[in-house]
Amino acid sequence: MRIVSRGAAPGLVLAFAAGCTESPPDESATASLTPLAVTDDAIRGADDQRLLDIGEVPSNIPIDDDAEFGAAQRFVAAELSPYESRLAVTTQGAAHAAGWLLAVEDGALHPAAFQYGGEVEPGPWRDDGDYVVFAMQGPAPSRSLVVVAGDASGEAVEANARPVRIPAHADGVPPGSDYRALEWQDDSLLFEVDGEGYRLDPTSGEVAQRR
Repeated sequence: MRIVSRGAAPGLVLAFAAGCTESPPDESATASLTPLAVTDDAIRGADDQRLLDIGEVPSNIPIDDDAEFGAAQRFVAAELSPYESRLAVTTQGAAHAAGWLLAVEDGALHPAAFQYGGEVEPGPWRDDGDYVVFAMQGPAPSRSLVVVAGDASGEAVEANARPVRIPAHADGVPPGSDYRALEWQDDSLLFEVDGEGYRLDPTSGEVAQRR
């Protein structure tokens, strides 16, 4: 479920765990969290249930073992996973933006995306909740994507985010390139780069052009 954003709007990747499909909640015992309310300071579910306050988000997001940047002065947007057990969250700092994964049940928060001098958008989730997309809008200008496993638990963006790249951009996304996530289909992510269609297998990382 996409939550409308309020006003504001790379690297070595560790292996992703397979078979991390979300378990559907017991509908008789679990009330839906939707509709969500996203403000600068808080994310709340139905009946004003508190999910996350901005004070609970680290002010700096770790990118790797050596670098971290401030990117969490306010919330921008959030998107629930299909079974509402995880939340993809984006925040904005004075200059930079970040993406995070929140485990709804225990409140565990993990870094998932980062954009230097730009913005980050969440979603969409794959239907089984195993993967979610974050889109980064940079100052070049350029737009890129990462895919993150729903159960990612690394302590830095580098450990959790798989950059989405076509073969011609293996060394980085050139200025002016525009990556757009379209939809999940048959467990693969359909996306476009400058109007050309591609398909990503998030488990293997293989990218193929769509004919």
